[in-house]
Amino acid sequence: MKILFVGDYSGVHANLAAELRRRGHKVTVVSDGGLHMQTESDIFVRREPGILESFRYLYRLFQIQPGLKGFDVVQLVNPGFFGLRPGKLSYFLKHLKNDNGSLFLTLAGNDFFFVEACVRKDMFRFSEFRIGKEKTRQVMCDPECEYGWFNSALTDYTRYLYSQLDGAVSLLPEYDMAARPVLGERLAFAGLPIDFSVLPDLDTEVEGKVRIFVGMVKGREIEKGTDRLLRIAEDMQKEMPERCEAVKVCNLPLRDYLREMAGSHIVLDQLYSYSPGMNGLQAAALGRVSATGAQPEYYEYLGEKDSRPFLCVAPDSEDGLRNQLRRLIMDPEGIAARGQSCKDFVRRHHNVRVVADRFESHWNNVAGS
Repeated sequence: MKILFVGDYSGVHANLAAELRRRGHKVTVVSDGGLHMQTESDIFVRREPGILESFRYLYRLFQIQPGLKGFDVVQLVNPGFFGLRPGKLSYFLKHLKNDNGSLFLTLAGNDFFFVEACVRKDMFRFSEFRIGKEKTRQVMCDPECEYGWFNSALTDYTRYLYSQLDGAVSLLPEYDMAARPVLGERLAFAGLPIDFSVLPDLDTEVEGKVRIFVGMVKGREIEKGTDRLLRIAEDMQKEMPERCEAVKVCNLPLRDYLREMAGSHIVLDQLYSYSPGMNGLQAAALGRVSATGAQPEYYEYLGEKDSRPFLCVAPDSEDGLRNQLRRLIMDPEGIAARGQSCKDFVRRHHNVRVVADRFESHWNNVAGS
């Protein structure tokens, strides 16, 4: 099978591409390498700031367009698969649809339907936009981060794109919940893919101080809640300086980032999600205790009835996280055991082989229908 991945978030498509190539498929990834993350990409396209760079970016897309034909499956990372406005995106969407076989969407980030579910339909107990009925600090500081999603050109384009899809695959339960009413049986849940073949098999034992790790992306601290998580980590260090230390890194390439993460014991992932993101799952795959979104819906989607290895965090439960951290800091053996449970859980539910099976199954089901 010939497969084209267009766009990428946190190496999701790159991980899937590596596994699918191991299975004998011909796979091409077109992406910007996740900007600072520098993930794998076969055709590299990045939009730099500035008007002249915008023209260069568009010219580059026209250059590569003839090579984006003849694929059995095209998998778009999100409606904004290129860094363009809706009108230009529609042009490339039509060509990808007409020049290839089946067109699929990876639900891997915010789009109109997800934000609508958060803001207008009150589908979730909390999100980066709302905590209950209350607007989050991000929305209060930057209302455009919410209202921008309801621009008529963007909403019309997103509705059009959804109408053109042969199928879609959701990576988080909350994305699935938001899109299911629109896509119905065209949507399948797969989860996030972790490629264990490129990760070291680390010991989970704790030696010396407990290192509490917070990875940050500049400009997204409030959105992800990592500013609040860093404050908690620093408070733990002040409270028990002889037992723990806070470690912060920002905007590292993925390879360097994972190396820094591997030297930690507890990783604080994100605050406003129902589910672990790639960051939280990579930490868990390394045998690190992952504090992240791990709401009941997440475990239900995976069909997991017994294991609950993640430290569950939410924007209205900072004190709960602090208490969990205190208990772990005082119990290094408990950290080691929980870290191993996190690794086993990710290997069982998020191994790239398992997730790729779900993608392949959905592609084949759609092709055979």
